[in-house]
Amino acid sequence: TDQLRSSITEDFSLLRDANDTGGEAELVKFIRAAVATRSDKQSAFGLFKLSGRRIAGNVMEVPPFRGWGTLPADAGATGPPFLAYVEVLDDNLAVAARSQRFLATESGVVLNALILAGVVICGSALVIGYVLSRGVASKLEVIDRTLAEVSRGNAEVRLPVGRGNDQIDHVSRQINAHLDRLSELMGGMRNTIVAIAHDLKSPLNRAYMLLQDAAEANSTSRAAEALTRATAEMESLGGILDTVLRISRIETSDDRSTFTRFSAAELVRDLAQTFEPVVEAAGQSIDATQVADDGAEIWGDRRMVQQMLVNLIENASRHAGGGARITLATRAEAESAVIVVADNGPGIPAERREEVFEPFRRLSESRGTPGAGLGLALVKAIATRHQARVSLGDNHPGLRVTLEFPTAPTPGPARHQREPAPAQVK
Repeated sequence: TDQLRSSITEDFSLLRDANDTGGEAELVKFIRAAVATRSDKQSAFGLFKLSGRRIAGNVMEVPPFRGWGTLPADAGATGPPFLAYVEVLDDNLAVAARSQRFLATESGVVLNALILAGVVICGSALVIGYVLSRGVASKLEVIDRTLAEVSRGNAEVRLPVGRGNDQIDHVSRQINAHLDRLSELMGGMRNTIVAIAHDLKSPLNRAYMLLQDAAEANSTSRAAEALTRATAEMESLGGILDTVLRISRIETSDDRSTFTRFSAAELVRDLAQTFEPVVEAAGQSIDATQVADDGAEIWGDRRMVQQMLVNLIENASRHAGGGARITLATRAEAESAVIVVADNGPGIPAERREEVFEPFRRLSESRGTPGAGLGLALVKAIATRHQARVSLGDNHPGLRVTLEFPTAPTPGPARHQREPAPAQVK
């Protein structure tokens, strides 16, 4: 159809040129010559007065349309219709048309070719489908056996991934990734259970001994003192358990109903004012002069982010020592908001910076050291919940903790599960 339209357009351009050159006389001359030279009856021309009187050409009746349209074949003929273009040239109505016989012929050829191709394709598809289905069935049987092994407790088994990189291989990679994550969680759970049992044993023993002292005390004052100390040990134990539960909830929940957009700079300035008298009482100082004025907006739970910053500031104050300087800074980048908490204390050796994020992991193995080793574990859990990146670096001297939060909401399912109020970790 596009070829026919192009040919008709070229013919009509010649008609316009003839009209511009010699008017009606030149049009009549051109149309008569065209009809005489094109004897294949595939082309048609016509020239009519606006009143409908035919002047020249082999189109016998004036078309009932202007622009593009279809004209029937000659009277008594059974051939296909003509595709025509009609336009007014001065006081005349000019017609240029081409037969659609080629379209009908080509349609039959294309239809036969499609039928033949369809038969060949269907036959080939049946053969290929049979061959592929056998391969897919064997791969599905392997997946079934592997998952059966996992259900029996073997978390180390993995699915084989072929070189074909088909959809089954893609699913196998996804399943292997989930199995890796499952093994990691199970290993972390075992380590956490052992660490909890080990770390909770000391406060339980101390509380038990204090209760014995209170029962055996020969004076009311000594019994009251022992009971007060036992109560403090039990409260410390309860705080540890609350923190462990909070870390677990943060790691297993995808609820983002509490996420809003807030200013990191405003939050950091508020915390600097809150902690200033605390660190000064410990003979230290806190510097928030590097906090940006542009806001450095974060998309997240403001209470959680506040809790992680509280933990970082308290850790810096606890471990940096007397006379230490704690520096807080924020900056806005292209797709993230950055918060930095740094100190000039002894820092953390580079080879141990990853392990401090594990629950109940402390640089000092002494049980007399304050803290339960959960502060940085909670920081890591909150950062993961916000899809933020937390990294430890050297402050020359001291430790530099850098938090990078995405400024735009990240995809994630919304569950209607509210987080409890942040628990303070000592």
